[in-house]
Amino acid sequence: MVFLISMLTDILLVSLGVFGLIIATITDLKWREVPDYLNYFLITAGFGLRFFHSALFDNWIYFLYGVLGFLAAFGIGIVFYFFRQWGGGDTKLLMSLGVIFGSRPFFIQDEGVFFLNLIFSIFVTGAVYGLVYGIYLALRNFSKFKEEFNLVMKGEKIRIVKNISFLVALVSFILAYLSKDLATKIILISLSLFLIIYIYFWIFVKAVENVCMYKIVNVNELSDGDWVVDDVYANKKLIYDKNKLGVEKKDILKFMKEGVKKVRVKYGIPFVPSFLIGTVLTLIFGNLLI
Repeated sequence: MVFLISMLTDILLVSLGVFGLIIATITDLKWREVPDYLNYFLITAGFGLRFFHSALFDNWIYFLYGVLGFLAAFGIGIVFYFFRQWGGGDTKLLMSLGVIFGSRPFFIQDEGVFFLNLIFSIFVTGAVYGLVYGIYLALRNFSKFKEEFNLVMKGEKIRIVKNISFLVALVSFILAYLSKDLATKIILISLSLFLIIYIYFWIFVKAVENVCMYKIVNVNELSDGDWVVDDVYANKKLIYDKNKLGVEKKDILKFMKEGVKKVRVKYGIPFVPSFLIGTVLTLIFGNLLI
């Protein structure tokens, strides 16, 4: 009986997580945001199911797993939020996944902490997804992208970094040629290739960002958490600092009150689809690293 109820609770948690991610993916692709009410519902429902299970059998380990998953997700999410890699909605969604997938479902056999395996899968999926999405944006805006790519390439700082990278890559390649140890050769050649590829990858990302991710919008179109990239002044007085981590409702109301019509906003790549893909892959295949 205990096993059957535990199995049923796991199925309910997994179903809650997957269906929640499907809805979050749709809203992220359509409106570039994940509604707070969805995240709060997932967190509440996840804790509710775990509390019911723990109270029923007077064993609070199952509930504790949800708490630990929530705290781990909060720590990871807040770091990415403060470094402006994603918005507050993504952080709250990750926290809900921490509650729901804080323990390993009964049908997953892999060793290790399941939620950490899930995080690894999401980030790996996110890297591939981000690259594919970036290529799509570059092809969609190819003429502007090509012009911006060449412009970024000609930047003074980029030229310095590129020259240093090429120099280090050349030295690594020469050392690899002189080395007699096969493992050392492989490491040095890999380092050379990585340095050359990475600098062009960074230029590609920067060009895509400059062309496709900045947009001038009307103030009444702003949403909580949007990243306004410029200082906003009214009557020569600073009313918004660009270093702030996203606008709040009070900022939007202040813009309207002070007569600010438009602001420049940076929109990132919608990242929630990688949450869904990474979660589904982990549920099907377990630890992707293994």
